[in-house]
Order: sequence, then structure tokens, then C-alpha cells
Amino acid sequence: MEENIVTFKGSVNGLIVIMKEDEPFEAVMEQMERKIASAGKFFKGASLSVKYRGRKLSEKEAAKIHDLLVQKSGAEIKEFSEDTETSTKPVVNQSEVQQHRFEMKNYFFKGIDEGRTKFYKGTLRSGQLVSFDGNLVVIGDVNPGAEVVATGNVAVMGSLRGIVHAGADGNKDAMVVAFNLQPMQLRIADVITRSPDEKESRNPMVPELAYVKGDMVYIERFLPQR
Repeated sequence: MEENIVTFKGSVNGLIVIMKEDEPFEAVMEQMERKIASAGKFFKGASLSVKYRGRKLSEKEAAKIHDLLVQKSGAEIKEFSEDTETSTKPVVNQSEVQQHRFEMKNYFFKGIDEGRTKFYKGTLRSGQLVSFDGNLVVIGDVNPGAEVVATGNVAVMGSLRGIVHAGADGNKDAMVVAFNLQPMQLRIADVITRSPDEKESRNPMVPELAYVKGDMVYIERFLPQR
């Protein structure tokens, strides 16, 4: 799997871009363009405030990344600036960081209850995007036109009627679960499905689970065993 030179993380106000400090700027740009392209429609139409961390950028480099986001993402980029909120945090030994990353790659997302998890409380409305490099739990509804993206599993404690992408880094073991699973588009890794037209034949009050098996998305009821 390709090394993460660039990582996208969702935030309350938009998107955080984390860039490795010791990589050539050209490599940063190339991977960022690939990740934007792989996100496809998940950026399109969104309105984002973008902050960046890690690598220090010159004005020229920041302008190039801003132009790339504007031209390739399809989102409205309201702001692109350095995230200074982490500047006062204590310095962490880099060898410890590398070891932690190695461990996470080995043990990340082997089950629905494992891995880093972000909780987002509130209803996502059309045009909003929440993404996370890990599992994502939305305590609320995801309305049509809203998007949720995670490299791990996605759980929605409400109605999921927008666009959802689990396993965004290519993990086909990721799952999507919701109390009311009627997405406009559901994607796990690179396998995509859309909500059927005959929605009236499904019970919207029964929690459902979506997963990939043999390059097909399967949806089944997710009820406790009696």
C-alpha cells in the first residue's frame, strides 16, 4: 500500500490536510492530486475551510496546493491556511511516532470495534462533508446531498440518505451500518452501489449492515440474536 505522504482528516469546520515534513513538495502534490481524484464526488459541491499541518509551506507552495484543491476537488474552498492550534503541543519522539504508525497498519480495522474512531454529533445537511482517517460514527442523520467518508467503518445512529464511503483507503473489510440505510450512493473501498428505486418495499425502521463480499455490496438486517 502506498505510504501516506498526505492525509485528509475531517474537522468541525471543514478539512485538515496533514503533510509529511521530510518529503519533496512534488511528491506531496502528486499524492494529494491522486487522493482528491479517488475521493471523486465526495468533495464535489461541498464548502470547505481547509487547514494544513506538518510541512511548512512557502507562499508559492501554499498557492499551488490551494489552486489544486480549487481546480480538482470541485469544492468551494473558503479558506486555506496553516493550522496553528497544534503549535503548542509537546514534541513527540519521531521514532515513537513511526513505531505507532507501523503498529496501526498491522492492527487497523480487523473488526468493527477496532481502530481510531471519530464521533460526530448532529445532522449533516446537503453540501456538508465529514471525513476521517479511521472509523466514523455519526450521532444523527445524514441528509441527501451530505457526505461521510472514512478509511474504516461508518455507523450512523439515524437515517443515512446521503453519500457514504467506507474503507476509503481500499479496505474492503470495512462496513456501513445505519438505523435507516437508504443512501443516494454507498461505496466500500472501490465497490459502489446505489439505493434501489423500490424504496417502499424496505422497512426503514430496521437497522441494516452493508459489507463487501466477492466485489459485491450486500445489505442485511442488523438485529441482535434472541
